[in-house]
Amino acid sequence: MRRREAVIALGTAAALVLALLTVFALELSNTQAKSKQDVRSRVHERAVLATALIDSLFASTEQLVPQDAARYGSRTVSVRTLEAGAGQSEYLAVLDAAGRVIAGSSGFTAQARADLPGSAALALIRSGHPYALGNVLPYGRTGVMNLAVAFPTRYGTRTLLTGVTPASLGGFIERDLRKIPGVAGAHSYLIDGRGTVVASTDPAIGPGQVFDTVAQRRALARPAADVDGRYYDQVGLSNSTLRVVLAAPDTALFASVSGVHKWVPWTIFVAFALVALAALGLGRRALRSADQVRDANARLESVNDELAATNTTLQRRAAELARSNSELEQFASIASHDLQEPLRKVRTFTERVAATESDHLSENGRDYLARANAAAERMQKLIEDLLKFSRVATHGRPFAAVDLATLTREVIGDLEAQVQQAHARVTVGALPTLSGDALQLRQLMQNLISNALKFRRDDLTPEVEIDGEIIGTTAHITVRDNGIGFEPQYSLRIFRVFERLHGRAAYPGTGIGLALCRKIVERHGGTIIAESAPDAGATFTVTMPVHQPEEVVAVGPWADDDSKSARREAYAEL
Repeated sequence: MRRREAVIALGTAAALVLALLTVFALELSNTQAKSKQDVRSRVHERAVLATALIDSLFASTEQLVPQDAARYGSRTVSVRTLEAGAGQSEYLAVLDAAGRVIAGSSGFTAQARADLPGSAALALIRSGHPYALGNVLPYGRTGVMNLAVAFPTRYGTRTLLTGVTPASLGGFIERDLRKIPGVAGAHSYLIDGRGTVVASTDPAIGPGQVFDTVAQRRALARPAADVDGRYYDQVGLSNSTLRVVLAAPDTALFASVSGVHKWVPWTIFVAFALVALAALGLGRRALRSADQVRDANARLESVNDELAATNTTLQRRAAELARSNSELEQFASIASHDLQEPLRKVRTFTERVAATESDHLSENGRDYLARANAAAERMQKLIEDLLKFSRVATHGRPFAAVDLATLTREVIGDLEAQVQQAHARVTVGALPTLSGDALQLRQLMQNLISNALKFRRDDLTPEVEIDGEIIGTTAHITVRDNGIGFEPQYSLRIFRVFERLHGRAAYPGTGIGLALCRKIVERHGGTIIAESAPDAGATFTVTMPVHQPEEVVAVGPWADDDSKSARREAYAEL
């Protein structure tokens, strides 16, 4: 039955490891994808801010509407008036509500008049926009852009049409484009609805050039696109056909989640997967070795039954048992070394990467390295605690008189830092002197007191009371606290190996401390019980004989009727 349970446990562990690796891989992939999306969002925010800044420049034209209405709102508008208002513009023209030209300055040529039906600025005005800036239209050698402003008059709504050269407008706006932050190789453009560049920070693509290559057309077909190793993001100006386009090389823009920054976390993930496979392989070897140990014990018991009448048989049995225990101890030492060796290598290499490549890693990369190192450290601690658990019976010292009162005070002195950190009050009552292994009894008291300090309540000052008495030939020792407590149905479960009632993030530990306490008490022929309720603290009661002429192997609610089953359970747990 134990063989079947061990196989089920190993299969469960393999499934759990696979699930954890899958979750870790998905989380790592999602984190890198989110980091890349965050970069895209920041680029879009820059484009939106640049667009808002340029929009604010053109929005000031609305403030001139009253002035335009007063200057150009009469029944007729003279050319002289338009010439005076043209300033640096190529031309001025006033149109009525039907789009007919009322008057134009001298620069308002036949070409400019012929382009009016296709003027995007006038189309926007007709659709209800208060002002509008259109595409680059043919005019002279440089072309012209129409800036249209609607203003009310007693003769109906009129439109003031201003011809602005792209060069004069682009030079004005280019200063604002250069203020947009970006990575090395990034550039900003202002282009019209036909892809003509009006302003640019790119020396290779200046005003007047057209975005007409296949890659450029693909980039402008969507609000944001990644084309031929460059990332593009564009935002349109309100009341205009123009748009701001930001472009940056992928390698520089996504440097935090590309190259070595991308693959270092995956390398660590693969290393952990290999360690997990090695651990499962060693677990399989441990099961096979446990089978061999059980077979050897069965053979020894058969020989013992057949030859129990002779001293020679008894001596042979004792020698065989000693050899079997020695082989098992050697196996435990070898297994400990084999398990810890890959962990030491993982810690060594993660620490080297952290020391030599820290400047090249992103914040996530450094976090992954720290988590990897912490996980390897926890596994080493788990292996050490398992060895302590398995060696309670095989590495114990001979029993001698132990003054529990003195021993407990020494333990409290060792735990002084934890006591001060928790601001706890530890009270020690009368404790007896009994026969036992002083080192293991020290471990017992240290684990119980540390347990009480760890599972404390945040709203109460931690209090730990330690007391004892002798009833007949039995010593009773109690350790009582006012901590978080637990449900009564877990009173036996908490003494099992690896049992935890809380997550590791809330309360650190390997889940072996109370199991080790149970093992120590059983070696001393005693029992340990726990009584508690949620938020009502916990009381641990240890009972053991005061005088023990020789070491005993006791059974409790966690063992089989056969006294050797406790030992076999420890082997299986290894």
